[in-house]
Amino acid sequence: MLHEIEASEWLNTPESMRLSALRGRVVVVTAFQMLCRGCATVSLPQASNLHQAFSRKDLVVIGLHSVFEHHHVMTPDALRAFVHEYRLIFPIAIDRPSKHSSVPATMQAWALNGTPTLMLFDRRGELVLQHFGHLDDLRLGAMLGELISRKPGESTGTMRIDPVAGNAPVCNAD
Repeated sequence: MLHEIEASEWLNTPESMRLSALRGRVVVVTAFQMLCRGCATVSLPQASNLHQAFSRKDLVVIGLHSVFEHHHVMTPDALRAFVHEYRLIFPIAIDRPSKHSSVPATMQAWALNGTPTLMLFDRRGELVLQHFGHLDDLRLGAMLGELISRKPGESTGTMRIDPVAGNAPVCNAD
């Protein structure tokens, strides 16, 4: 499956980003809603830490604000204020709203179950993990270390790390 983000707008980056243009680097995409407690207290701080800890030549962190509930309050203007207040400096895509569903375009296309959801793409641009809920820092660090240590073009098909969820609260897309 080809994964691209369908964004109506991007924050913290001068231009739109395409996952296909990031091949050669490991990419972390964290799908969130600003009113999701687990996102605000666990997943976004984790994404910020990753963004600050790794070189952009090895790892790119992208936030994906996927609003599937409370649309009237989670507007782009509210998100800009949230991003400023929480000091989020990594690129954030605003998932394009769907005309026929409360679930936005990328969330639908990627069959995300809710927020927070963490996706890892290897250097070849292949999705190696889609995890609903919070992934423990130690497990995530081990996975990223393995992905970053592989050369571009090297397969990650043998990666076997059990992504057991933590106990952070999650918001369900029903």
